[in-house]
Amino acid sequence: MTGGASYSKFKTNAAWPRPWGSRPCNDPQCGIAGFPWMVTIGSDPMLKSMTGYGRAEGATAPYLYTVEVQAFNHRFTDIRIRLPRALASLEHGFHREIRERVHRGRFDVQVTEKLSGEIPRNLRVDRGAIQQYVGALRELQRELDLRGEVTIEALIGVRDLVTLEASEVDVAEASAVLRQLIHAALDEVDSMRRKEGENLGRNLELCVSQVEAGLATVETRAPEVVEAYRSRVQERVRALLGAPLSDPDRLAQEAVLLAERSDITEECTRLKSHIQQFRTILQGTGPHGRRLDFLLQEMHREVNTLGTKAADPVISPVVVEMKADLERLREQVQNIE
Repeated sequence: MTGGASYSKFKTNAAWPRPWGSRPCNDPQCGIAGFPWMVTIGSDPMLKSMTGYGRAEGATAPYLYTVEVQAFNHRFTDIRIRLPRALASLEHGFHREIRERVHRGRFDVQVTEKLSGEIPRNLRVDRGAIQQYVGALRELQRELDLRGEVTIEALIGVRDLVTLEASEVDVAEASAVLRQLIHAALDEVDSMRRKEGENLGRNLELCVSQVEAGLATVETRAPEVVEAYRSRVQERVRALLGAPLSDPDRLAQEAVLLAERSDITEECTRLKSHIQQFRTILQGTGPHGRRLDFLLQEMHREVNTLGTKAADPVISPVVVEMKADLERLREQVQNIE
């Protein structure tokens, strides 16, 4: 058998927890916006992509089996197995074993068989059918006064009376071999997903650093934005005081507008917290994809609010770049398990 490590390494345990653990995190730092992260138990600490390929071969007498596993992006877990017709009964068991090893993604498992030797064959003679056939023909001869004899040559030519059948596939033996091959192919898939996950992790860290740099620029500029709004309101107040005040509440409204539009401290603080949690998730246990995806939604919301509230010629282009970086992050996170 070729294509990966031995199956004994991956024997499943019925008590193994599900990918998303059942005990919540009690640490306040674990969650944001009222959504605590779920602590995963026994999860893989490495970042993994959702794409990969694995192949393994093995044989029984007289078949050679090939197992190919292709992994693709998917929001959930979708496992599709194609087996030879004689082994269709094994699909449910294989599906369950694969499900215990993966958390997210689509997995196409193709099992093909090829004859590698002589197939044992058995000669089957349907004696009961032959007796009925001969009896019916002789009865017709008597009734219709027909000539001729019923010969062995004639009987052999009748379909299904004498057949040469191949021996049935040993399902138990095939199941044992295929189980090892499937896990060996999954080993290769997992190795490829880990390597790609390392590259994704580096790219994600780079994009997050760029968002963080943009945030630093925004925070540096924020006091000047407040001062600019203050100056603008003062000019409006002077203009109002220089003329009869037809609307006494106008001054109060301008003050409220200043407070609402110029203060971006809260958004900056939340975005900084989200960036820290993003890095924490990258370095923590998996699966990572859904948690990162949710966190990116929160980060995008804060950046949008920054751009809307600041409305500053210096901050606006920075916000545009931050949105572009967040979009690149979102695209890459879609390929993380």
